[in-house]
Amino acid sequence: MQISIVTVIDIETALAEGSLDGNAYVIDNTGPFAQLPHARVTNVPGVYDANGSQAMEAVLNWITVGVAQLPPTLPRSYPHRFNIANTARRLLSPSVRTQEHISKIQEHISKMLTDPPKPLQVRDRGAVRTYDAPVLNAAGKVLKPDDATTAASVPPVVVRIRGAAVEDGVLYPALYGSPDPLTDGWYWSATVDTAKVGRHDYTMEVALYRPVQETSKMLWEPLLFTLSCGIQVSNVPSVNGFTSGFVPGLLPIPPSGPTCVEGDAI
Repeated sequence: MQISIVTVIDIETALAEGSLDGNAYVIDNTGPFAQLPHARVTNVPGVYDANGSQAMEAVLNWITVGVAQLPPTLPRSYPHRFNIANTARRLLSPSVRTQEHISKIQEHISKMLTDPPKPLQVRDRGAVRTYDAPVLNAAGKVLKPDDATTAASVPPVVVRIRGAAVEDGVLYPALYGSPDPLTDGWYWSATVDTAKVGRHDYTMEVALYRPVQETSKMLWEPLLFTLSCGIQVSNVPSVNGFTSGFVPGLLPIPPSGPTCVEGDAI
């Protein structure tokens, strides 16, 4: 069972208050779970067979985004693709009749190619490195690295997952490689021992970036925050979704006649 946990963070407020409490919201795909406000507990169905044996384990996947961040369902290159398509449409438009109009559009294209957006300079374990991609806001606009409001759109990064659930052998988190550029090539996942029914707490360590002025340039450094979360492993039977029975059984598909006869091409 794959369970996606999306952590939405109000980055600006969290940086201003120095805490994620009240500024982070956990949303998952297992449905609502009766809990106290801001408890951030994910329901994990611990499925077992009719004989009482454990049927399967659950897998958690964490996605962390900012409130003002570009939606993760859109690739970071979509504004560039939009500009190319829009420029092509304008060039093909019947209203573009004069050479002057065409020259202005070509000049705009040339400027986009020769004046790329400046990336952020990020402090990473004492060294300064260049952020992998330009930072975009939710509207797809490229943000400037020397603008303090850019902090609201710099993606938060999960640094570590720890706590009682990990120490007690309920959660087994790991950092995996991925070709997805939205996660900079890495994402957190964990398997869950669903035989251990009950409430298990864990904490996420999240890095939020803030701007720091140094001499003549703006550097961005990470600040670590902790977010208290939990999982509630329930004990429910494994039921066939087609037959509603407790055993796999056969799918309720009525028999049909032969689809081909001997000698026909397949």
